Formats: sequence, structure tokens, C-alpha cells
Amino acid sequence: MPPVLDPSKSRVDGLAFLGLSLTRRSEYGHPQSITHQVAFDLNEVLDRDYQYLFSSNDDGWLVGGGEPGPPNSYKLAAKDTAHVEILRIGTYRPEWGGVKEDDIINALVSGKILIPQIEVLPTAVVANGDKPPELEIRFDMEPAIPDFDDPTAPLPVNWGLRFLHNQLFKYFSFPKDERLFFEKCDVAIQKWRAYGPKPLNGGAWDVDGTPLDNPGPYNSGIWLFVDRQNISHFFPPNFLPPYTTPEKRKLIMDVLKDEWDEASLSWKPVGFNSKAEQNFGNFLCGVVNLGESLTQNMFGDAPPLIRSPSASASPQTSPAKTV
Repeated sequence: MPPVLDPSKSRVDGLAFLGLSLTRRSEYGHPQSITHQVAFDLNEVLDRDYQYLFSSNDDGWLVGGGEPGPPNSYKLAAKDTAHVEILRIGTYRPEWGGVKEDDIINALVSGKILIPQIEVLPTAVVANGDKPPELEIRFDMEPAIPDFDDPTAPLPVNWGLRFLHNQLFKYFSFPKDERLFFEKCDVAIQKWRAYGPKPLNGGAWDVDGTPLDNPGPYNSGIWLFVDRQNISHFFPPNFLPPYTTPEKRKLIMDVLKDEWDEASLSWKPVGFNSKAEQNFGNFLCGVVNLGESLTQNMFGDAPPLIRSPSASASPQTSPAKTV
């Protein structure tokens, strides 16, 4: 489940969220897909020819340009909706457990929420625990526990996602062969790791995919989604590199030192239990869902693990949906 301020107060579920857009137009996808990043070609971890995956649900692939529809594919034609959810807002109605749209926008343009230049690195492709499961690209924070003692130590990979998440929560208070498929994905992950974190919005794109009116040297910020198919606002970074000065290092570490415990709905020191590293992945790193659910047996005769690819994205740890 995406990170929600307080699930017990969410009376009516909704789809609005703050997050990252990883959409990218592709020759293999829907012609109306919009490009918001060119750092990662998510087609490298898809299986459009179904060499490894047995089948997918009606949605097919949600990323890598989306699904083109007939005659190039016979899944539902749909634009690329690759995204990472940082904070699930749900609705813009407080009485339903949501947050007013104006309150969100005012908070983000006021400078009270520090938006760093977003540079991310995919860390893994996994099948989540849903039944049937979905494939997700993860953007875990590595290492899970930063070095709080050494001011010269490198910041963790994907630190910006947790940096944003913690601020937002506090501000608003609330293959037919599975092994071969994941080996194929690991090749892409290792290649991306070799290059290191990259800014997403390197082309300075606006909501509709056109150039920003007044781009700066750093344009990789955060997006406000009504739902995964509709983005209403883009907020550029206001907390800019370099992040090596003592003042900025202290500010970053002061924010990263806390971890949200969903069981108690309270803040606790990072690494408060032995499962901190695993929880980080699911808590706030980032996830892109590659596709919706996989039918019961995605890998042919393998046990009913997966069997229908699809794709999208959300971040507790930061997965991106693929199937």
C-alpha cells in the first residue's frame, strides 16, 4: 500500500498523490504518451514479446510508453503512466481523510517543503506480494541507514525520496522461467547502477510534456497527480545542489534520522527494529509498478507466483509498477 498519513481516517479512497513521473514516449508504446524523463528506458526491464512471462492482465505494460493497442498489441491501449508515489493524498476533501488541493499547492510553493534536485537510481525489479503479484521496479535508499557521524560520507542513493516523504508527512500531520526473467532485469539494474543516480526531468518538461517556461539548471522536482493518468502541477526543486556544505548536510540528516512506523502511526528513530532495512524498501524509497496483476502463473509451470504483467509506480520504498 502506498504511504498514507493515517489509513484509519481515510473514509473514501481516492487516487490523488504526490510523487515522481517516469513517463516516456516510446516507439513500442502508445503514441500519445508524454515524456517526463529520459534517464531510464524502462523497456529494458519489460517483456513485450512474452519470452519469459506467461501472460499479463488486460492492462499489459503500464510503463515504457504504455500499450499501443491493436495491431501492435492486443492489450487495452493506454498511455505510459509510470510513477512513484511519495504521499498518497487520496482525495482533496478533508472530511474524507484527504487534503485540500490549495493547501498542498500552497505548502509546496511556499518553500516550507524543501524539494531537492531529484536524482534516482533503480535498485531492483521484484514481484510484490499481491495475489496475483505485480512486477515493480524499486528505488530503495541505499544504505538504508545513512552515516550520521561522518559529514564527508556520500549521501545514500535515492535519499531525496525519503527526504521529501518525511517532510510531507510531518507537514500535513497525518518468463516462463522466473530466474531468467529476473536475471534479464538484473542486467539493466546493474547497468543503471554503473552510471549512478540521474535527474529525471533532465529535459525541463512541463505537465503536458512541453518545455517549462522558465527552466533553470536544476529541473527535476515533484508532481501532483489527480490520478496516475492525470498530472495537474509540477513543482521544481527549491533546495538545490551541491549538498556537501555542513549546513545542508546537517539539514538533510536531521530529516532522514526519523522513520515512520505504520503499525503505531508514529515517528521512530531510523533502524528502530531489526527489519529496518526491509521496511525501508516498502516504506519510502520508491516503487514503479511495471504492470498490474500477473495472472496466477506468470512463469508457465512455475508455482502460482505471477502470471500477468502490468506496470506503474509508487514509493514507500519506491517501486515502479511494470506489469
